[in-house]
Amino acid sequence: MKYVKFIICFFMLTVIALSCLVSPAVLVAQEGKQDLSLRLLYDYYYKEVTRGKDNALFMEIRNYGTNEVNNIRFISNKPTGWLVEFNPESLDRLVAGSSHTIDIKVVPPSHADKGEYNLTFIAEADETRTATSTMLRVDGGVSTWLWVGVGVGVLMLAGFIIVFLRFGKQ
Repeated sequence: MKYVKFIICFFMLTVIALSCLVSPAVLVAQEGKQDLSLRLLYDYYYKEVTRGKDNALFMEIRNYGTNEVNNIRFISNKPTGWLVEFNPESLDRLVAGSSHTIDIKVVPPSHADKGEYNLTFIAEADETRTATSTMLRVDGGVSTWLWVGVGVGVLMLAGFIIVFLRFGKQ
């Protein structure tokens, strides 16, 4: 009987001692994390776009985290005069492990110069924020310099015709 009381007391003291040594943080499950990513859905770095016209891009947003992400809004950093519209403009939530495709309409201004332009697309949520960027190339189309060259050519041709008509009869 003496030994039974001793074993019970020893067992209780051991449990109390061990519970004091173990921190409460170890007993709590790991908190969930938010890990949102954006990627454009095409296989090349540059995409050609046409001035003054709707150009379609597609972007995937994916939640790699363990918690859902809420109230996701899409915004862009774009060159002056460019129009960028997202469809849908926002998502109420994106559950862990899922993805969603976003349609993007990009309209460069009709007076945009030929060249490369950087656009950044941002997904901003209550819990996190992520971004991706791309280079868009405005295609050649009909350049202003082409019209200047045509105009100079027409003036030179008109000048030759006038000179020929004026001095050709003599």
